[in-house]
Amino acid sequence: MLRQVLISLLFFACISSCVSDKEEGTIVSDETLLNLAQNISSFTYYKNNSDTLIADAESPHTPFIRIRFNPKASSAMNNSMDKLLASSFPDESMIVKEVYDRKGGSLVQYVIMYKLKNASNNGSGWVWSEISSNGNAEYSALRKGDQCVNCHSSNVNSDLVRTFGLH
Repeated sequence: MLRQVLISLLFFACISSCVSDKEEGTIVSDETLLNLAQNISSFTYYKNNSDTLIADAESPHTPFIRIRFNPKASSAMNNSMDKLLASSFPDESMIVKEVYDRKGGSLVQYVIMYKLKNASNNGSGWVWSEISSNGNAEYSALRKGDQCVNCHSSNVNSDLVRTFGLH
């Protein structure tokens, strides 16, 4: 009898632990995002163009940029890489905006959106981060996009991505 009670308690403890983990989700760190963003070989550039572009005046990320998408994000876009085909990006999509000090100049910042709906530090399904080229988090993923989501929620955006309406 005691053995059955112990087995039952162990079983319920395991089940409770698993449920709790799912509810809390994963925390995606700035360091993890930076490591993923720096693996540029698998990314595709916006409009299939790796040139630095003048940032739109409405963007807080200026003066020059390049935008790229990981394979998950690219799979949801058209062949021209300038439009989202589905209503949303799939989980594990990453969009990286590289910010430069001048056209063809030095990289100064990575602005990262990483789609992971069950991440406990997501804001509207995305994990948001801004990391300087030296690796320092200037806007931490732990903030859950508190300064990003409002602007990115405009109805002209596609799944909170402003790129298609700005560039």
